[in-house]
Amino acid sequence: MASHLLGEAAAGAKYSWAISQKNVEIVREAWDAYSRGNYDRLARLHGPDIVVVTLEDGTLAGNEDVLANYRRWNEAWESAETSLEEVIGRGDRVFVTVRFRGRGRASGIEIETSFHEVYTLRDGKVLRIHEYEHRAEALDAARLSQDSPGGDCGLSSS
Repeated sequence: MASHLLGEAAAGAKYSWAISQKNVEIVREAWDAYSRGNYDRLARLHGPDIVVVTLEDGTLAGNEDVLANYRRWNEAWESAETSLEEVIGRGDRVFVTVRFRGRGRASGIEIETSFHEVYTLRDGKVLRIHEYEHRAEALDAARLSQDSPGGDCGLSSS
């Protein structure tokens, strides 16, 4: 009986890891589409009722509002570089650390900052993205804090 339960637990963990890895790949693909300005490809990765909670603009709902926000953000910068520094998947959640460097189009001011996002995915679609200023808060939201049980698909950098 115990070996049967252990077998089921191992199979469940393997399935969860595979889902986590697939979700990490989808988030990486979304970031690639975003960085190339390929909003049509990005829209195909989003669920139709996507919700994005941003640090600057609050809650955005639906692909139309989300993509309009992305376009507006990208147009505000004379030069900009965004990179993923950390990506961790666990079940239906993916945590990312983002590094942003840019020079404002109107102001000419240069900035460099990091922020964190937690993606929630289901059936291969991004349903929710929540931005966080603090890493610990984002890790908690992604269920990846030290107090959370194991099961992530690993840490990777880009």
